[in-house]
Amino acid sequence: MKYAALALLLAVPAAAQNRAAEIDFENAVQDAKLAESAQRAAAVERAMIAMNDGPEAGGKVVEFVRSHNIEVIMKSQTEASKTVVANGRTSIVLSSSLPLYPRVLAPLIAKEAAALMLADMPLCAERSYMRRAIAGRVWTELGGEPSKLPVVEPLTGDKVSAVSDEITPWTDKGGAEMALYRIGEAETLPALPDLIDVAKDAASKAKYEAANARFVAFLIDEKLARQSAGLR
Repeated sequence: MKYAALALLLAVPAAAQNRAAEIDFENAVQDAKLAESAQRAAAVERAMIAMNDGPEAGGKVVEFVRSHNIEVIMKSQTEASKTVVANGRTSIVLSSSLPLYPRVLAPLIAKEAAALMLADMPLCAERSYMRRAIAGRVWTELGGEPSKLPVVEPLTGDKVSAVSDEITPWTDKGGAEMALYRIGEAETLPALPDLIDVAKDAASKAKYEAANARFVAFLIDEKLARQSAGLR
């Protein structure tokens, strides 16, 4: 019987044997890609669940993402994170090269979501501060420790510059006022009080004043979060 099977195998053309091997390899590669994709999707879902369990900022981010039907995915790209709009749907896209930990993925999701949440704010230092603060608060709610930056995942010692660059300015030991000043200076952004002073019409002044009131309320709301994170 085994001689008959051997004869049958020898009778199969070499090209057919090679093609069969190629198909097996292609299937293995495809299976590996599917497994990797599932792993990334699971990591994103873990980050979203962890954020939603957070006391304040994380839950608000998740609520915004889900209520606006924003997709969060991972794929190969140069940027650590970005927001894209395709076929009428907004997606937050994270780099597939990122470590798959909530303390890495969550603040980047928060960064992109916060930019959308604050889209109606004027371009100013206060808006940039608020975006960074939301990402920073999400990170600290998940156990991130500002004193250990630029390490963003203490359990593994992972340093992810895209995360630390975003949240480090918010952790300024000089306090929120100094953080705001340094963010505005680094990004050459005007402060809302200055915009109010130079407003050329009543409508512009009212818009800047409303944005400033929103920022002040934000600072009051985040005061306890800064203190809990060991910040002034």
